Amino acid sequence: MQKRPVSRWMRLSASRAEIFAASVLVGAAAVVMSGWLLAAPPGASPDDSYHLASIWCAEGFKDDVCVEDPGAPDLSRVFIPFSAAQLVCFQHDGAKSAACAIEEQQSQIPVLTPVVGSNIRRERPNLYYLAMHQLIGQNLMSSLNRMRAANILVVLAMFSLTALVADPRVRRAFLLSAAVTSVPLGLFLMGSLNTSAWGLAGLASLWANSWTALSHSRRSRRFTATTLAIVGLMLALGARTEAVAHAVFILVALLTLWWGTSSNALRYRRLGKDPDSVRERNAVAVASVGVALAAIIALAPRSAGLDNLAKNLTSGYSRLAARDIGNPFLTLSFEIPSLWTGGLGGLELWGLGALDTPIPSVATLSITGIYVVLLTLGLQGAARPRARVSLFLGGMLFLFPMFALLQAGALVYEGLQPRQFMPLLYVTLGVALLRVPEEADLTLGPGVRRLAVVLLSAAHSVALLVTMRRHTSGLAELRYVSFNSPLEWWWDSAPEPNLVWLVTSVAFVVVISRIVGMLRPDRASRSGFGH
Repeated sequence: MQKRPVSRWMRLSASRAEIFAASVLVGAAAVVMSGWLLAAPPGASPDDSYHLASIWCAEGFKDDVCVEDPGAPDLSRVFIPFSAAQLVCFQHDGAKSAACAIEEQQSQIPVLTPVVGSNIRRERPNLYYLAMHQLIGQNLMSSLNRMRAANILVVLAMFSLTALVADPRVRRAFLLSAAVTSVPLGLFLMGSLNTSAWGLAGLASLWANSWTALSHSRRSRRFTATTLAIVGLMLALGARTEAVAHAVFILVALLTLWWGTSSNALRYRRLGKDPDSVRERNAVAVASVGVALAAIIALAPRSAGLDNLAKNLTSGYSRLAARDIGNPFLTLSFEIPSLWTGGLGGLELWGLGALDTPIPSVATLSITGIYVVLLTLGLQGAARPRARVSLFLGGMLFLFPMFALLQAGALVYEGLQPRQFMPLLYVTLGVALLRVPEEADLTLGPGVRRLAVVLLSAAHSVALLVTMRRHTSGLAELRYVSFNSPLEWWWDSAPEPNLVWLVTSVAFVVVISRIVGMLRPDRASRSGFGH
């Protein structure tokens, strides 16, 4: 039977429907991130005292902005025009609300106050601090909220553009892996003052943009994705020390996957493509990624730990062995998985913020369970190249923390945190959900889709409620949560906390429902956000 031609009106209607669906998804995601911004005050994220001093001193010593302390034994000690210590006064004590910071938050009189610890000596990447420095104004709280809002816009823009440029297979894998892995730690960091906001924006999208740049059939899409990948690399490398290692792992994994899926010339002949042009394109891709890897390693800051690596590993191993803890490799191996579950919401031992906001088990088990289910379903029947790359990423998830801990001479729970390793969780799930050309489209049955929506929505709602109550009222005994706890701290002009919690929870249901809906068998072959 001859197919009826698709009319111009039908194509226009479909295009409008896709634009509307994409707008709904982006708008709902913006509401979710804004809700998490309101759930905690400035100063709630890890090491905010250091980040605040580094932002104000990003351009060096300046009158009334960043003042040198010549007699200080610690060269990173500086004076800034507010008390960073007072802004973070509630950290490390989950039973204490953020009420102790209200006076400093509302202060209009700049008072130069010392801070021990800053990036004034440029030991860490400074691009993030320079960007945030441009948002400093006369009012302290307005300045801090502009910075946090800017971080949300950066993340939202990177994720939205990455999904828009990608083909449907990459888009579905990217959006689902980002939605699952971001709850709750990622969402907390994305709207914070912590440099991890840029790290996640750049690294969580790098794998999808790299794959689009290597494999998309349209040159314009490949060019745009390459630009986004470069921007993502700049964001990550300009904010996080460990981004060097993450970027190398991600690019090596994607190049290996590309080479494995495109090396069969017969498949390209079957698709009507010239094997010689394919080989030429492969050579360009390999050369481009090779140059990128060389540049990343060459420009890596000293704090990345690439210099004297073998010496540092040997020294760290010796320090651990001297602590009489048994075999350091075994001791670390048995606890490294807690860093993965910590990044996935298993934060009872770690906690959000300064490790002071424990997330209940009902949320942590749901998020970790859904991650494992999707990882398993995604790898079921995987083509050999994708299976090999997934195995490589799994190995890096284990070896990277191992080497980092050995370099530091530290055990798990001693200094290093899940947020420093969680970008690999994004790419591991993303590659597991990705479908290469010789594989069928990824689809999920109705049972898995409903389970994912229910469990992730419930986990997100619980984590958000606990985070809000920890800062508005404090968590009595670190566990007791109530909808009517007395408000000791809240925003002056924001809606009341329960309404923010409800709206944000509903918005997340919309986000995850739209993303999971893309994996229905009757919609998997369509290209739009809503189809």
